Amino acid sequence: ASVNFMNLITARASQRWKEVGVRKTIGAHKMQMFTQFSIESALLGVFSFVIGVLLAVVLTPIVNQLLDRSLSMVYFLSNPLIMGGALVATVLLSFIAGIYPAVYLASFSIIKILRGRQEESRKSVFQSSLVVIQFGLAIAMIICTFIVVQQLYFIKNKDIGLNKDHILLVDMNQEANSVFNTLKNELKNSSLIRGVTASGQRLGNNFHQWGFKLRTDSIQGLTPSNVNVDYDYLDVYEMELVSGRKFSTDRPRDNGYAFIINESFARELGLDDPVGVAAGHSWYPDDSLGTIIGVVKDFNFNSLHYKINTLSMVVHPDWGYDELSVKVDGNRIEAAIAEVERIWNNLVPGWPFQYSFLDEHFESLYRSDKQMESVVSIMAALAILIACLGLFGLAAISTEKKIKEIGIRKVLGASLGNILFHLSRNFASLVIIAFIIFSPVTFIFMQRWLENFADRIDIEIWVFIVGLFIALVIALATISFHTLRAALQNPVKALRDD
Repeated sequence: ASVNFMNLITARASQRWKEVGVRKTIGAHKMQMFTQFSIESALLGVFSFVIGVLLAVVLTPIVNQLLDRSLSMVYFLSNPLIMGGALVATVLLSFIAGIYPAVYLASFSIIKILRGRQEESRKSVFQSSLVVIQFGLAIAMIICTFIVVQQLYFIKNKDIGLNKDHILLVDMNQEANSVFNTLKNELKNSSLIRGVTASGQRLGNNFHQWGFKLRTDSIQGLTPSNVNVDYDYLDVYEMELVSGRKFSTDRPRDNGYAFIINESFARELGLDDPVGVAAGHSWYPDDSLGTIIGVVKDFNFNSLHYKINTLSMVVHPDWGYDELSVKVDGNRIEAAIAEVERIWNNLVPGWPFQYSFLDEHFESLYRSDKQMESVVSIMAALAILIACLGLFGLAAISTEKKIKEIGIRKVLGASLGNILFHLSRNFASLVIIAFIIFSPVTFIFMQRWLENFADRIDIEIWVFIVGLFIALVIALATISFHTLRAALQNPVKALRDD
């Protein structure tokens, strides 16, 4: 906004040449002229502040909905310190933004004004620089929005190695653990339930990391993530077994002495085939170790911000479970929830039925990233809007100054296309310059943001090309109103004064 203010005030300076010339002729000094124009800037800041407050009140509910926040303007409006500080800051910013235009206007030469030849080359460079900055930021925001949306789409659709759809999660306590087998059997008997299991921790959370050892003791310091699971854990979550077998209730030693590890842990162990190797937690006596019975394909049991950690799963009901996982019929979810609640209340009356869905839990892991998507999208829209408003004003002033030149070109036979190209090329070149300057910075910034994800997309060149194309289309569409009007004007009317 400040850039637009500086640009438009400076651009319209030619319309105040005679005013400045008259004031200087009757004795006005540079400081007096500077003071006048600075006060004008400050007053515009006051009016802008009032409009800004009204817009903030109107737009706050929309922002709250987009960002999942509960912001309120009541506190700010009722606090004189905040409002006063904001007003002072706005006026001060307006004053600072008006310094260059004020200095520029106050420095006009009376002789050049009277001759109608006030120097504009320095002003043109300044205006062009501001347009480049504005559209550079707009292009950067457009590119950032594309990349953030791409990454979140990638996260949403990536195969994480397990099925998280229609999984109902219920918090368990000691009472629920004491009747777990009965609870599990009754739930499985329902036609609305597709599978039941339990675990010591919820997928999507950080699992405990315990010491782990092999009988060979060839590797020290093994600390994989560990989770206590039920026998049907792999089936309910549809995890892919790479080698070995699953847990079985028909094998007594599977209770506490059988381990299923993931591929990452198998690679860390450095064994061609870890199935059958004696192993256990670090506190297991060497003569009472269990056995690795299987290897599952790597799956993301946490946010994609993190790489897949080494993992060990064990069935140990005596340790207790914290999370009941119920796979329900996806076509009858509401009825299934009611059925699970009914069975739960019958068997676990002393603990409230509190449930959530696993897919929603995984989505919550990326809440801050989705909020960033909303913020970047809003910033991109605002950057484009502000840049277009400034460009719209500059185009009006530019075409107005060239109206006689356009008339002469038409008289000499220039086509409509040639005139439009002549009027638009300078603005288009500024957008391209902005793209060249800001694209590398945007690439570096977004590359670093993507480094927060262990699984991420690659930034592709088409994102930048599309960003430039959108910026050019918006810029040319913005100035087209004035350029078309000037190009279609009767040349006789344009040249009448001469």
